[in-house]
Amino acid sequence: MKQVLLIDGRTVVEEVPAPRAEPGRVLVRTAFSVLSSGTERKALGASSGPSLLRDAADPAKIRRAMEILRSEGPGGVLSRLRGREAGAVAPGYAASGVVEAVGRGVADLPRGTRVACAGAGYASHAEWIAVPRNLVVPVPEGLPLSEAAFATLGAIALQGVRRSGVRIGETAVVLGLGLIGCLGAQILRAAGARVLGFDTDPARAARARSLGIDAHDLASRDPRDEVPRATGGLLADAVLVYAASERSEVVNLAMRICRRKGTVVLIGDVGMDLDRSLMYEKELDLLMSTSYGPGRYDPSYEEKGIDYPPAYVRWTENRNMDAFLRLARDGRVRVGALIDRIVPLDRAGEAYAAIAGEGSGDRPLGIVLAYASAAGDSAADGFPERAPAGPAAGPRPPAFDPLPLAGGTIGVALCGAGAFVKGAHLPALRRRRGFQLRAIITASPLSARETARRSGIPKASTDLDEALEDPSVDLILIGTRHNLHAEQARASLRAGKHVLVEKPLCLDEADLTPTLEEAARARRLLAVGFNRRYSPLTVRLAEVLSRLSGPSLMVYRVNAGPLPPGHWLHDPVEGGGRIIGECCHFVDLLLHLTGESITRIDAVAVPSDNAAIVRSDSFSAQMEFSGGSRATLIYTGLGDPALPKERLEIFRGGAAIVLDDFRRLEVHGRVGGSLDLGRQDKGIDAQWQAIERALRGDDAGIITPSAIEAAMRATFRLDRAVRGER
Repeated sequence: MKQVLLIDGRTVVEEVPAPRAEPGRVLVRTAFSVLSSGTERKALGASSGPSLLRDAADPAKIRRAMEILRSEGPGGVLSRLRGREAGAVAPGYAASGVVEAVGRGVADLPRGTRVACAGAGYASHAEWIAVPRNLVVPVPEGLPLSEAAFATLGAIALQGVRRSGVRIGETAVVLGLGLIGCLGAQILRAAGARVLGFDTDPARAARARSLGIDAHDLASRDPRDEVPRATGGLLADAVLVYAASERSEVVNLAMRICRRKGTVVLIGDVGMDLDRSLMYEKELDLLMSTSYGPGRYDPSYEEKGIDYPPAYVRWTENRNMDAFLRLARDGRVRVGALIDRIVPLDRAGEAYAAIAGEGSGDRPLGIVLAYASAAGDSAADGFPERAPAGPAAGPRPPAFDPLPLAGGTIGVALCGAGAFVKGAHLPALRRRRGFQLRAIITASPLSARETARRSGIPKASTDLDEALEDPSVDLILIGTRHNLHAEQARASLRAGKHVLVEKPLCLDEADLTPTLEEAARARRLLAVGFNRRYSPLTVRLAEVLSRLSGPSLMVYRVNAGPLPPGHWLHDPVEGGGRIIGECCHFVDLLLHLTGESITRIDAVAVPSDNAAIVRSDSFSAQMEFSGGSRATLIYTGLGDPALPKERLEIFRGGAAIVLDDFRRLEVHGRVGGSLDLGRQDKGIDAQWQAIERALRGDDAGIITPSAIEAAMRATFRLDRAVRGER
């Protein structure tokens, strides 16, 4: 997707990866986003300065810097700053568009809903944005999306009005008639207040007058004279400072024109060298207005989606955004009159050049960026039927760089030498001439030595870094305990190695995106040991299904056999349990065969009073897929190991298909395809063959990052369902 970035004081529009609908977030196809001239000029200037200056206004980053200073000293802080000097700034915090997808936990914004979005770092100037639920509001019917994009700025203006406590008939003075000041003045008028406005710029004062505000520029009218005249000497009941200035004169002016026991509200970023005598003599209330309202800068509210009860916090930032949109829809706040230019995204540089101009007289007040999806300013125009997933046609570009090999061997290091690695992967690697074992790394020195000696591996070590620094090693096979997989995979990718990590990729869902992103940044292959999709019987089964129409009904029975309660796989920290540790295999196979996504999972575990039976050892799960397919997964540790472990039955398009323990495929119906291997083949050899082809430039058969992510996220979802969570 395209996104606006600020780099070294320059505005560029570059291709960046599209976001996803993570849990608690809403994926929106952007229609419009707003450039607020003051905020955007500040961001443009900050992008050309050192990162230390950019962070100076962020309390969270300052606290983090102090923590680093205490633990690592000044050198630790400086090293991090040096590493970030070349970073880009992603501006924008106000946008509108249409919901394309929602993450887990979001149930009230169906696909196609027109929405307004807020939040720096979320509602950026980008074609696709993923925004936390509490920073998204539906757009009322009848309000154009071009105006709805102002919801963030409107909420800022509205929160200042709420803080002022202005009542019907009272006099409010607005200092600063920029974009937010003009919105605030209109909201005050809609609330029944008499409004006076002042600005240093005559053009902005004139704009406010066109909106029906009694507004003046400071050169023509002095507020110290005008406010007493207009109020019969009483002065203002409230003064709202929407201006931005490093100097303190504007605040002290606000206190001068405010009546005794009145209220001054600071919305803009202004100097705070206050005249105490003014505050003391008048016993003024000086209040801060924090951005969009209650909830702002609270991670529990914004990121975790925990709302404040309306009975106790009537107006949150989300409810402020909603209230502003209704004022705009009803015409009580004129938003369209504040839009000076609508600029296509590709010409964002021109928009920034306009707001960065030195002369303020012809500087536009409100600029809106328009995206391809905004054709006709309607939710129905220009929106695709699916989220971005790469080019619509043509070959899929490889996600990694093939090895510079003509016919040479691929050097492999084994990280971990458990029973499965030694019993399945080592024999498969020996059978393939395209690979050469270079090193074995295990936590046990003796195990490393003995495995190397017996397998003819030249190097044995307990330190993964030794293999990562070895130029003869091209690929790392990670077969350690599950809790180590994600970090070891990321370390290997950062070192420029290709990676095959045994399932699961990670135990914590939060590790999934960083690991996939590391592979994308490093341009290296990241494969996960979902070997069943590579079995020759799976390949044949997929061919049969391709000749049948309609959804599939599937029953997958896994007779896993019991594990003792003390087994490491049951340890939630080390093994993660049998669902995450093994059932990801079966979830991936179902996803692979249907070509659909899982939309719903319901599951129930078998209760037992036997302490030797772990709850997740036996369960039944019902899965619904996006294309209409349905699957029942039965996983049990209660059975006799003499029964073959896996049996998959599929009913589709008049045919019945049975995959029996990866030994035999039976196809019943008018389509052929039955196959009996006479042995079990779960796809280990074929997986290594696909990896070799991919590293030599043909990645057609290799598992994709999106397939890895889909399987892992569905597995985490299954685990929660079995445990009775949602």
